[in-house]
Amino acid sequence: METGEGSSSRVGRRERKIIKKTEVISYEQSVVQLSKEGRKTYLIVERKRKRPLNTIDGAYSAVFDNTYPQYNWLYSGWLVEERRIMLSGRLYRYYYDPKGKVYKFRYQVEQVFANIGKEVAKKKPVVIILDD
Repeated sequence: METGEGSSSRVGRRERKIIKKTEVISYEQSVVQLSKEGRKTYLIVERKRKRPLNTIDGAYSAVFDNTYPQYNWLYSGWLVEERRIMLSGRLYRYYYDPKGKVYKFRYQVEQVFANIGKEVAKKKPVVIILDD
């Protein structure tokens, strides 16, 4: 084999950064990466909480919305707070709807999404006819 041939050659390939589930992201960086709707929900959650996010001793927090690959199943405006306890390494996830209500489990969020889908299906479509 000549130089540049074979499967180990990287000539001509573009290296692109892929976010891994294990990649650590800072709290501040996670807030900056939120979408417009995600930031609105974040501000509502911050106003409702007695202690701001990421101020719990011995824990590390980050927030994500549907723009983060792992949480693209979320609806727009929903947030996930990942809180890792440093001593045990345990990861807790808290889900927030656009009004700031907290859910502890993914299945609860999926139930809310199912109910939203049923409500949308019940509504009759509106047809608007525009005359020239």
